[in-house]
Amino acid sequence: MKIYFRLSCVWLCCIGFSHCQAADPRQATRPPVSQQPVKTLPPPYKSLAAWDSVRVGAHWVDIRSPEGKPKGDILVLPGWNFPRRDWCEKSSLCTQALAAGYRLVMPEMGRSIYATQHYAETRKDWQVYPTKTWVCDTLVPFLQKEYGIFTDQQPNYVLGLSTGGRGVALLCLAMPQLFQAAAALSGDFEPLRMLDDNLMNGFYGSYAQFPDRWEGEENPNRQAKKFQAPLYLGHGRQDDIVPFEQTEIFYNTLQKENPDLWVEFHPTDAKHDYVYWDSEVGNMLAFFEKVRQKRKK
Repeated sequence: MKIYFRLSCVWLCCIGFSHCQAADPRQATRPPVSQQPVKTLPPPYKSLAAWDSVRVGAHWVDIRSPEGKPKGDILVLPGWNFPRRDWCEKSSLCTQALAAGYRLVMPEMGRSIYATQHYAETRKDWQVYPTKTWVCDTLVPFLQKEYGIFTDQQPNYVLGLSTGGRGVALLCLAMPQLFQAAAALSGDFEPLRMLDDNLMNGFYGSYAQFPDRWEGEENPNRQAKKFQAPLYLGHGRQDDIVPFEQTEIFYNTLQKENPDLWVEFHPTDAKHDYVYWDSEVGNMLAFFEKVRQKRKK
């Protein structure tokens, strides 16, 4: 039996190592995730420094702003238990994106798998972390109202790595009118091919008991027909944390079920690390620019 390092790491986490992976969300009954088009809110908005940290509910969010008016806003999603500033500190994303004129929003997601809610079966120590629903119903409306971020005044994008790549897909499904394009690296999109994964089991409960959770709203691959925003997908074949087949399967399903969707898939021989993710920064930003230019025509 092939055992991935990811599963081993989470098993250690279960016996007390806090630096390994774990999960998130909220209450079993919750308001529906907003599906409404983004509305432009009237200024004046609060001013921002070049690098500001704001608290949205119980969670910190960093906002990095370029010189002059931003040409677009990018929601930057971290991987499992990765600090929100990892993208800036361990890759060239912030340097390149700011130089290109983008504003970056980096929420502290902690041990989140970007699920819709907390379930009764979700580990209790994982229930303090934000969910997809928090992003949609709390974070985005707050930023729209207070700072004029993620309104229709400029293009909006989302990118993420690892579990954050999964978050990219789930947010595109939850808020189809918000993002003009998205990019996901090393993500996991088909939990049915990871039935022994401790993250999924520790959050949703077992597939045998709760197949609807594994097959329904929490499964991006099973909702391939619903995607609207152009997608950039990347994954390394040497990834020993999230299997390469996760993105390969997702891409093939999108090609079959949603053939008119603009999708670019860039497989490489890379691993699950910032050496690879940094190498994709320029490609992701170039993809966003291609989408932006095409929409202007």
